[in-house]
Amino acid sequence: MKPNILFIHVDQMHADAISALGCEYVHTPAIDELVREGYTFTNAYCAMPQCCPSRACWYTGRMSKEHGVVVNSYPIDPSIPDLGQWLRREDYECVYTGKWHVTGRDLHASFDVLQPQHGMGELNDGNVARSAVAYLKNRTSDKPFFLSVGFLNPHDCCFPAMSHGGPGKYAFASKIEGDLPPLPGNFDDEYAQRGRPSTRQWSRRDWRYYIYQYYRMVEMVDAEVGRVMHALRASPYADNTLVIFASDHGDGLGFHSNTSKGFLEEEAFRVPTIAWWPGRIPEGVRDAEHLISGVDIPATICDYAGAPPLPKTTVARSWRPIFERRDASWRTYVIGETSIGRLSVAVRDARYKSIIERDNTRLYDLQNDPLETQDLADEAHCKDIVARHRTHFREYISQIEMYPEPEIDLDSLSNVYREYIDWYLSVLNEA
Repeated sequence: MKPNILFIHVDQMHADAISALGCEYVHTPAIDELVREGYTFTNAYCAMPQCCPSRACWYTGRMSKEHGVVVNSYPIDPSIPDLGQWLRREDYECVYTGKWHVTGRDLHASFDVLQPQHGMGELNDGNVARSAVAYLKNRTSDKPFFLSVGFLNPHDCCFPAMSHGGPGKYAFASKIEGDLPPLPGNFDDEYAQRGRPSTRQWSRRDWRYYIYQYYRMVEMVDAEVGRVMHALRASPYADNTLVIFASDHGDGLGFHSNTSKGFLEEEAFRVPTIAWWPGRIPEGVRDAEHLISGVDIPATICDYAGAPPLPKTTVARSWRPIFERRDASWRTYVIGETSIGRLSVAVRDARYKSIIERDNTRLYDLQNDPLETQDLADEAHCKDIVARHRTHFREYISQIEMYPEPEIDLDSLSNVYREYIDWYLSVLNEA
């Protein structure tokens, strides 16, 4: 019997904003239960830390430079199928509720839609959860289902991080002054004053209020995750449903004096990722060994659904051999890209991470410097590591199929496409 698949995803959630993983400033009982009963990857990374590119990676199994969504406004390659279209071919009932945000792809052409997306999680995530619950309670089809539930929070943190959302925003909050979380260990006052224009005038207290309210938005969405999981556990489908929980990207949360996303430091690049299927997937595991990419999610879904892999998914890997403890090799490094600001690529291996730009490379020892405060790229003893990561970067470029094809006239392309194709080809052709 084919399993049902429930994909619960949130937007802009910091990987460590889970009380079961040690965060004392947030209370997440529903996600904590997934951690206790499921398999948590603690070194999971998005493919590109912005909404639309990351989500297009989820639904195609391809990297952002392959499917074409290199920033939010760029449309997906219409020739690439998405998971809804793909699993319908395998006789799955494909249903969607909530945030979609894959530019250029008509959600209604790929899924049956229960609840449309909305610009604020506080106003609509409850409706999204209720629509998913109603579906689980009232469906009558004998087909297996793929239900994708897209919550928006904690993305509402973007509102107080806007230019009008800083000083004075929290004037009402004197009563919670003693409950404010501390600033992260890598908070930099000097950088904060020359960073994003919307936050340059923030005091250290404003930053702490931002972090405080962020955790409250995590708690909002945790309640809705709990609503859906309670309905699943009470349904006839509990024993035959694979659940995957993930976020499309993280949030600055004051780390490196940042808010939002688009950069490749850990706070935006690393994401919470949990798989749940009691009796079929090991329970209570926190896996720091395997390096996970967002494109692995569709590969895993297709594997369990008995579907062939999505076309040309050269980077994506199914987690099934990990869960079944088969002796299968796994990737030794994971790649992330960003087209926000300066084009950058991150190469993360078991210990080190480099962030590579066209004319600069930074290297961090995540084992001894998890907050990425000491750049080792120019250290003599790290030259071999930098060179090895550069080789991994070239290997990656040789694996993917760039969109649009490199043979196209570069002058006819937008600046982002022109820059990344020119850069990637120059790296690929290095001696």
